[in-house]
Amino acid sequence: MRLLISLFLGFISLWGIDGYNGKSIIITLPSPAGVVSMNELNVSVLSHPLDPTKGIVFLPIDYYTPSGDINLTWISPGKITPLTLNVQSAPYPIETLSVDPALVSPPPEALERIARERAEAMAIYGHFTPIRYWNKPFIKPIESIITSEYGSARTYNGSLKSYHGGVDFRAKTPTPILASNDGIVVLTEERYYSGGTIIIDHGEGLYTCYFHLSRFDVNVGDYVKQGQPIALSGASGRITGPHLHFGIMVHGIQADPLDLLAQIDQLFQTAKISQ
Repeated sequence: MRLLISLFLGFISLWGIDGYNGKSIIITLPSPAGVVSMNELNVSVLSHPLDPTKGIVFLPIDYYTPSGDINLTWISPGKITPLTLNVQSAPYPIETLSVDPALVSPPPEALERIARERAEAMAIYGHFTPIRYWNKPFIKPIESIITSEYGSARTYNGSLKSYHGGVDFRAKTPTPILASNDGIVVLTEERYYSGGTIIIDHGEGLYTCYFHLSRFDVNVGDYVKQGQPIALSGASGRITGPHLHFGIMVHGIQADPLDLLAQIDQLFQTAKISQ
């Protein structure tokens, strides 16, 4: 067993780990113990959902992370293992959008509200719940055409303002929106930019976000199951038309939701193959 662990660690130490800016990754380790340190961030190693002898770590890579190598350190009982994360630049598209000018350059009376809502959201995302509520792969909250991909550089009314922090699905109003996985509802609120908003805590630093809703069918504190209707789609907030914005946060950092969901699904597929 020790030989297998040594070979495994030697392999990832030699070849490193590849990732892309904005696309958080899941690393599988031979033990569910310790933390992985990246810059000033320490990320807990969690147990594999199907194999408790293995560990996984959700490693967030910020959208603005430059290309190049980042030194990681896996600190486990009695052992310190150096790893290397090679970050590459993802080829994100550019989008040009036309919206209400007040949503691009908000009036002074809205600035306090925007700051308050941002601080509230970051406090939620920064909270680590030491419980895993999910035990199966995540699902899309709606089966529909994707109208805007994650990571697009967004120009509003001729001015570059941001990048797209989630995925937009076409959703006529009203269309039922489903919980992507089991979790606890931690926010249901009408917000300036995101309109009708629901945030679900899935535990261990993982949150899903549902924006531009027209109706809430759950309340803060509710335990929801995967596939449960939680809201109706709408056209609220900063939008160009009715749709659902679906996002995911990893330890307080935005991630490509569909990319990360595919990685979570792979955890279950890999375990099935090895059984």
